Amino acid sequence: MKKIVTHLNPDLDAVASCWLIKRFLPGWEKAKIEFIPASLSTIPASIPGEGKTLLVDVGRGKLDHHQTGEPISATELCFEFIKEQNTQDFDPILEKALARMVKVISEVDNALDAGWEEGGQDRHEFYLHVFLDFLGPKGLKFGGEEIIEFGMKALDAVLSRMKRKVEAEKEFGKGILFATLWGKGIAWETKNKTITWLAQAAGYAVAVKKNPNGGGVQIYCRYDSGADLTGVYNKLREMDPESDWFLHANKKLLLNQSSVNPKMKPTKLSLEEIIAALRK
Repeated sequence: MKKIVTHLNPDLDAVASCWLIKRFLPGWEKAKIEFIPASLSTIPASIPGEGKTLLVDVGRGKLDHHQTGEPISATELCFEFIKEQNTQDFDPILEKALARMVKVISEVDNALDAGWEEGGQDRHEFYLHVFLDFLGPKGLKFGGEEIIEFGMKALDAVLSRMKRKVEAEKEFGKGILFATLWGKGIAWETKNKTITWLAQAAGYAVAVKKNPNGGGVQIYCRYDSGADLTGVYNKLREMDPESDWFLHANKKLLLNQSSVNPKMKPTKLSLEEIIAALRK
């Protein structure tokens, strides 16, 4: 059986290294993960490192960074190793998403997150590397297997989000620009919900997404835009009374499609008609 060996009480770097190998190194999907003390500073002679056992973030081998003196991570070394071993090129979106994840993990492993703007904020405690740190002996005292299982599922979710973000960035420039009472608006016909979050982060007061599959619409307004979508809500219901619309209590979110209410009836209105109802 193939084995991945990492250190006891795995941190984000160790978890991500194991995750990359099991998810993306051909033939290693079912590899068993074992744990050794970090004090074992050299690779035992019986473990070749590139055969049936891989040591990651431990052992001072090819997939450990502690002996390099460089601000890199084992995750970064594993990512390069996997790309070398793959006979087929990665999907470009996947490779870019993974590269961006690896960059963040390397920053965390070299304590550069202390310089992040949110480093001293309470929201920093919700970050994945903090979770993992306090699942172990500092907090809940989970075993290595439990930490790896939790971390791998979390990284699957991060990758899914990151891929959508990369795709949304490629699609962003295709948006339709328009003016509203509350500031600039932008709209797309797309399935990618992440694009509306990017628009708000970029300073757009209003972001509109119409799903080409089914026609459902989602309208988001920035928290600081001063927007009140009540009038738009009434107008759209008047224009298309057979569709379902939900106006959030904050008056800045108007949905005709929602994952929490999949039975909502999508609108028959075109994206252009939706924009017309929102125009200044």
